[in-house]
Amino acid sequence: MNINIRRAEKKDCKALAAISAQAFTQPMSEAEFGRELDTKFSRTLIAETGGDIVGFINIWLISGEADLNNIAVLQKYRRMKIGQQLLTHGLRECEGCSVITLEVRPSNTAAVAFYENNGFKLVGYRRAFYEKPTEDAAMFKKVL
Repeated sequence: MNINIRRAEKKDCKALAAISAQAFTQPMSEAEFGRELDTKFSRTLIAETGGDIVGFINIWLISGEADLNNIAVLQKYRRMKIGQQLLTHGLRECEGCSVITLEVRPSNTAAVAFYENNGFKLVGYRRAFYEKPTEDAAMFKKVL
C-alpha cells in the first residue's frame, strides 16, 4: 500500500473530524481542525492512500518544545505502520525543538507500547485528565 504524508488543508477538515470521531471519546470537530490549520504553532499532517485520508497527527510547536496532541488512524488501516509514518514525519516538523511531550490514557496499552517503542519515556501522570470515561493521563517525553 502506498501512503502519502502531507500537510493538512482546509478541504481535509471533514475527513479529519470523522477519523477523530472514530478514534477518540472526545473528538475534534471540523471547525476545531480548521482553527488548528489557522494556528501558526500547530502542525497537522495527514496520511492518505488512494485519495482517501486514513490518519493524521497534530503537534504544537511552542518556545522550542513540541506537544503531540493527537495521532489517529482509521480502524481498518491500523497495524500497517501508518501511525509510525505519521510520527516519523511529525518529528521532522519539530526541527529546533529540544523535547516532545504527550499525554495518553494508560489503558490504551497499544498506544503506550507504540510511544515507548519510539523512545518516549514515562515522566508522570495527570490526575483525571480525560473524560468519557474519567481517567488519568500518562505523561511521556522524548528528548529530540
